[in-house]
Amino acid sequence: MPGCYKETVCQLCGVSFAITRFRRAEEDSSKAWAYYGSDYSDSPICGVGSGCTALPRDDSENGEHLAGPGCVCTSGYSGYRISVEEMRGCRSVVVILKKEEDWEEESDDQEFEKEGGYFLTGVGDGSPDEAPLEGLTPVRHGVEGVWIWNTVEDVDEEMGLPMHPSCFEIWKRISIEKTGKVDLHDIWAWRQLEGSYEAFFERFPRHPAVRQGKDQWWEHKPGAEWLAANPIDIPGLNLLINSCYREKYNVNRSVHPVWRRPFPTTYSSSTTPNDPFWKLPQELRFAILEPLSGRDIANLRLVTPAYRDLPVILFRAVILSDFPWLWEIRELEVGTTMWYTLYMSIKFGFGQLMGVRNRRRVWQDVEEIWRRVERYKREGRLEVGLLKRWMHVVKTRRERLKKS
Repeated sequence: MPGCYKETVCQLCGVSFAITRFRRAEEDSSKAWAYYGSDYSDSPICGVGSGCTALPRDDSENGEHLAGPGCVCTSGYSGYRISVEEMRGCRSVVVILKKEEDWEEESDDQEFEKEGGYFLTGVGDGSPDEAPLEGLTPVRHGVEGVWIWNTVEDVDEEMGLPMHPSCFEIWKRISIEKTGKVDLHDIWAWRQLEGSYEAFFERFPRHPAVRQGKDQWWEHKPGAEWLAANPIDIPGLNLLINSCYREKYNVNRSVHPVWRRPFPTTYSSSTTPNDPFWKLPQELRFAILEPLSGRDIANLRLVTPAYRDLPVILFRAVILSDFPWLWEIRELEVGTTMWYTLYMSIKFGFGQLMGVRNRRRVWQDVEEIWRRVERYKREGRLEVGLLKRWMHVVKTRRERLKKS
C-alpha cells in the first residue's frame, strides 16, 4: 500500500537490486551473498529431499544456507539454478540526478550529460534499506552517496532515479535507434508523471514473473532466476551465434539456398491452377514475405504450397524483425551465416540462455516506457515548464485528497 516501506527496484525493469544468492556446497564463499550485498544468507534450509545443508557459522544460529538441487527457498536464488557469471551486475545501481546550479563538466561526461539538465552517478552495489546508497564509484561530480526512490509520493521529488547499468544500456540503444539521441530528462519526466505507487508498482505492465517476485521484500521464486541474469554480457550467446557460421556460399539476387520441407506431392502452377500466389513472379512472391513476421510466414506456408520452398536469406529479415533485441545479429555477414539454423536456435533454444531471456523482457519494458514518453511529448507534457506546472497540479490534488 502507498506509504509503506518498499524495496527500491530498477526504474526501467522493475526488479530489485537486493538480490541474494545461495552457493552450492562445492563453491567458494565469494559466490554467496545476502540481500545487503556481503556475507551470506542464514535463511533456514529447505525440507527433506531438497539437498540443502546448513554450514555452521559462529555469528548465526541457523548457519549459512547452502543450496541443494531441490532448493525452493524464496530468500535467495539457488546456485544450482543460476551461475555467478550469469548474475554479474544484478546488484549494480547507477543513478540519474538533476544538476545543481554550480554543476561543471568533467572529463568523463558523456554527450547527453553535457547537453541536458541531468547526469549519471558512479555505480553502487545493492539496494539501501531506507538509507542512502553509499560507495558510488567512480565518484562523479562529487557524489559519493545519494538517496534514491522510485516514486514521487511523500518524498523529495529530487531524489535520485535508480537503474541497472545494463538496463540503461538497453534504453540507450532503443533511444538512439528511434530518435538518434539519449535524453536523461525523458526517464526523469516519466517517473514524475507516473510516479505514484499504484502507477509504478501496480499498473505498469511488467512480466508476470516480476509481479510474482515484487513484495515488500523481493521474493526469489524458484524458476524465476533468469530475472537476475545480466542482459548485456551473456555467457553462451556468442557460442550460439558462432555455431551458425559456415563457409561463404554464393548469394545473389537470382540464386538463393532454400529451406525445403518434404511433401509427398510436387506442386507447380499447373497442379494448383486456383492458387493466385503461383501466378506471381518469384521476385514478387518473395517480396510479399518481407514485412511478415515468422508466425505470419508459417501460416502462409500452410495456406499455399507456393511458399513451401523459401530462400534461407529470408530468415535474416525474419530474425531482425522478430528479435530486435538481439543486436549482435545485425553485425553478422550475410554470406557466412546459416540463417535458418540461427533462427531455429533462437526460436527454440534461447530460453536456455537466461541473459537472452532477460534481455527480451527488459527490451519490452523499455520500449513500453519509450512509447509512453513519446505520447507525453506529443501532448506537450514533457516540456520542463509544463512538467513543473503539471506536477504542481498533481501535488495540489493529492493534498486536497488527504485533507478530505
